[in-house]
Amino acid sequence: MISGTYSCKDKSSEIDYNPNVLTAKDYIRAEDAIFEIVNAFLKGIHDTLVHETGYAYIDYCDVVYNKVASTMKFGYGDVNRLCGDNKFRRGNFCAEFSGEVFNEGVTAYITTNSLFVDDFLTEAAIEIENLGFNSLNKIEYALRVTGSDIMLPDTSKTVGVQMTTEFILVWEEGSFTPAIYEDDVFLVSGTAAGTSTDGYAFTITIQEPLINHVECFWISGGLSQITVPSAKVPAGDIDYLTENGCYNQFYFYFDNNQFFEYIK
Repeated sequence: MISGTYSCKDKSSEIDYNPNVLTAKDYIRAEDAIFEIVNAFLKGIHDTLVHETGYAYIDYCDVVYNKVASTMKFGYGDVNRLCGDNKFRRGNFCAEFSGEVFNEGVTAYITTNSLFVDDFLTEAAIEIENLGFNSLNKIEYALRVTGSDIMLPDTSKTVGVQMTTEFILVWEEGSFTPAIYEDDVFLVSGTAAGTSTDGYAFTITIQEPLINHVECFWISGGLSQITVPSAKVPAGDIDYLTENGCYNQFYFYFDNNQFFEYIK
């Protein structure tokens, strides 16, 4: 009877959600890698010691500011350094500014240089432009990832996640005390696009602003729509679980089916 029951199933009606789920998992890890760089940058540009002395050690990262050259280097050394989020890092990234740090209208051009996270290479080219105050009297930044190739902790993968973004960051909380980054919260809106490690093209549209608390290791709230055109069910949602605060679990919804993932 078991064999007969199984043989009567219509296998053609079953939907393979792997393209959706695997791509969503790749995206949240790549997004997390980008915001690790962005948040380190946001801490460095407002640090009092950096501006007064040209150097500070922030979250296991050496931040060196060259005022004459209008550059800021964020370095983790040549050997693995265990950071506060329990990830090992080595290498560096550098920001070159189009003007005085970090006045309205100035753009920081960020590039990575042999930046490894848990021994996996992170390559990214990022532009962050200070847009000044918006209509709600909040400071805004344009965050454009113009190119990235982010290797993920999976030994079976030979390619990384490639991604670009057109994000807007609104400095929602903490702007009155810029040197104290523990209370800084940025709301993120916009779109992203890229290709997963399995070769699936995807696009992202943020439906509810993502909550980027710079002292949290992960995006701590928000909702995004992810579209994988080659999948049988192309569109779904990524839920960042606002009710759990700073948490590393994410839910994915495709065709009313729920999936989840934890990231480091």
